Amino acid sequence: MPRELPGLYWDEEKQRYFPLASSRRPQVAGPSTSYLPTKLQSLAAPQATGESYNLNKHRPRALLRAREDARSSFRATHKNKLMQYVSLYRMSLGLTSTRNHYPLLANLIIVAHSQISCFQVAQTPHIASSSVLSLTRCAITAFQAVSYNNNVHSFAGDTGGWFYSSVIGRDEPAIGYHTSHGWRPESLPYVYLAPAACHATSFGPESKILHFPLDLDSEDIRVTRVNNRSVRDIWTADFQGTRLVLGTNDQAVVINDAADRATVCFMKTGSDVFAVTQNNNIIYTGSRAGLVQRFDMRIANTKGDRIFSDPHKTQHNSVTNLKICYDWQLLTSNIDGSLAMFDLRFPCSRTPVISFTGNINTYTTKTPIAVDPHEQFLFAAGQDRRIRLWSLRTGGAPLISPASVFQKPFEDPIRALQVVEEQEGVLGLWATSGAALYKYNLGQRI
Repeated sequence: MPRELPGLYWDEEKQRYFPLASSRRPQVAGPSTSYLPTKLQSLAAPQATGESYNLNKHRPRALLRAREDARSSFRATHKNKLMQYVSLYRMSLGLTSTRNHYPLLANLIIVAHSQISCFQVAQTPHIASSSVLSLTRCAITAFQAVSYNNNVHSFAGDTGGWFYSSVIGRDEPAIGYHTSHGWRPESLPYVYLAPAACHATSFGPESKILHFPLDLDSEDIRVTRVNNRSVRDIWTADFQGTRLVLGTNDQAVVINDAADRATVCFMKTGSDVFAVTQNNNIIYTGSRAGLVQRFDMRIANTKGDRIFSDPHKTQHNSVTNLKICYDWQLLTSNIDGSLAMFDLRFPCSRTPVISFTGNINTYTTKTPIAVDPHEQFLFAAGQDRRIRLWSLRTGGAPLISPASVFQKPFEDPIRALQVVEEQEGVLGLWATSGAALYKYNLGQRI
């Protein structure tokens, strides 16, 4: 009997020793592989050439690979099912987007909640009216309301140049306006609110700015003028912090301190500015020529950049309103009644992110829009003297309810809209038509 030598084995046929790794080593039946899948049995079985197959070495790797394949198959199957559910859900919401990216379920929940809220608001059955003690019975062109020191301050301006103010308690019913200030013969196209003061601008050959403090004990009521002959016909205005931007003839005027007029600079647009809005150091203007321009206040003598413009399309579709939503989207309205939302991160794109259809206008430059403080609803006044409602997240056609008061047209054109959150979760829509104010208790049955 030959001796056992480490690393060698004895071959009886050759009558000599061979290394253990040699292919001449006789094959020994391995453990059963019947418990493995068919794909793994071929990997675990000895090779046909007679080579030794180390099952203990390759089995963990094969099992891991099979497990990963199973996980991938599971993910693909459930992703396809989830995509089917998402597609059905988007169809139920009326969404027609065909983009191929994987939607987030959280966004769909937000959209669903917004859609339900919009349908509830669309069914508002009641409207209250409040008359303004106008000395001349002129049409109201501007309105703003704000809560300050447990009181509701509201202000209005009319075409006769009169400015009206009202202060009531939170729990008191709305009453007529009792304070007036005459600016005749100019009209007041815009009233805007600072944190502790109200400012109003006048339309006419001489530009005026009214400063009206909200503090009842303060008597610092004053009127200032822009000392520049080229500044006239203030069409609109926007206030942020202490900076006031005026939309005037052929340019936008920036006043860094509205109370003291510390610095005044001019941004040439080449066309009358009908709409302005600002976000930190960036100012956006919409002009009579249908152009949206962007100005950076950190750059001296900036000429502005045209954004969302298509030179191949017809211009002169005047931009009547601009508003920034969600910090990165720009809501625009044009004189032809179109409403759209654009992505400010892609200023060269002319394709809107969302379009709102069904609004009616052909030539009126003063058709207001309003967005609620939570940025869920969009209200727009049409040339047909009706107010329409859209979901700000889904767009499309306006929401209509047969029992809603929004179906009834006004007798006079609508010149101002504002959504105010009077209490937590309680919204009210203010609208002006003729010399009267109207208030919608949004979504409330009583």
